[in-house]
Amino acid sequence: MPDVGFRKWLGLNYEKMTDQVAVVSLDLDEDKMNVRGVAHGGVVASLVDVAMGTAAGGGNYDTRKRLVATQELKVNYLTGAKGKRLTATATVIRAGSRSIVVSCDVMTDTGLHCATALGTFMTRRVAEGDPDRFQERES
Repeated sequence: MPDVGFRKWLGLNYEKMTDQVAVVSLDLDEDKMNVRGVAHGGVVASLVDVAMGTAAGGGNYDTRKRLVATQELKVNYLTGAKGKRLTATATVIRAGSRSIVVSCDVMTDTGLHCATALGTFMTRRVAEGDPDRFQERES
């Protein structure tokens, strides 16, 4: 399932997806900047959420191993995110059977460490729209 809606608007690039690590980036354009000319905090938080959810789930919607939902997310904005591209690197710290704790660092293309985050993701039940491989099949 390709990114749709808001995720599509963000223009995400999935650079790395493993069971423990995800690297997700986006190009900054005028629509993603605030009045100060830096990335809007909500754009940074959204990138962090997607990167951490991708690491916690073991991949994006097409490749994930687990179904997860964000339970808690904390972002520390370290400096204004200026540049042409933001890259979020998310790493699973601990994965239990019900919850997964993930850390994430966001860098600009100019090498600035602009944000760091910590999140908790919970495993969830299958829902309509999830990939077919998660749907229960009748024999």
